[in-house]
Amino acid sequence: MDENEDYQPDSSGHLDLKYRGWITLQPNLYSFAPCLFYLDLSFNSLQTLPDEISYLNLLQEFNCSCNNIQYLPESIGSLECLRVFKANGNKITTIPSSIGRCKSLEEFVVSENNLIALPHDIAGCTALQSLLLQNNNLPRLPLSLTSLSGILRELDVTNNNSQLAVTLPEKIHNDINSIMWILMLQQEELGGIESIKQDVKILQHDVFYVEGELSDSLKRVTMLERKKLRLEEDMKAVEYFLKVRSHGRRFWELIWILWQKGKRAFSLRLRDRL
Repeated sequence: MDENEDYQPDSSGHLDLKYRGWITLQPNLYSFAPCLFYLDLSFNSLQTLPDEISYLNLLQEFNCSCNNIQYLPESIGSLECLRVFKANGNKITTIPSSIGRCKSLEEFVVSENNLIALPHDIAGCTALQSLLLQNNNLPRLPLSLTSLSGILRELDVTNNNSQLAVTLPEKIHNDINSIMWILMLQQEELGGIESIKQDVKILQHDVFYVEGELSDSLKRVTMLERKKLRLEEDMKAVEYFLKVRSHGRRFWELIWILWQKGKRAFSLRLRDRL
């Protein structure tokens, strides 16, 4: 089929463009934005989805499965009306955090890709009921998924990275209830660890404060000891002064006594001569 062949959405807003051999999207596709609600681009050779995909902001269902897409643009978060998003059978390694802005998203199919991580922001998809992640390379699931408990009805993580089986036994990889239960336990454990970390930080702060107080106290003790030494030296000086003054007073008292005696002796001699 010629990729330049005319096409347009039908009366219900559906546009089927699969099996066209497209490598890139045709620019005139965006001209249908006001009346395009369902877009099928599956089974082409698309390598990327351009940022301009955000122009199709009325899309409710978008199928780009079975292409060669390696990543999804951040602008995907602008598709706020999107309810069904199928991107399985590509080469996608990561999901942009903007996916959390797709508040209407109910079904997200990204199986058969090369996913190595799922963003915590996936929890922002508060209407999400089905999340298919099988046949990827995920080593773990974000604990934020627990916030979708009671909303998410289908979750499949079979055939992912072997590390995933360390926390989620393979037997439950498509058991939504068991997966959620284990994720909640992990979240509680992480919460306990974070609480301990916070307590350690507080304790470290207290130790730092006490060390500071102890250092200040040691400085004050050193200063007081120096003052004590100066006072002791001053006291010794005062004691020496008092001793000297006491000896001086006795000396002058002795001189006075001797002078009085001399005076009387002189008076007696003078009287005898007369």
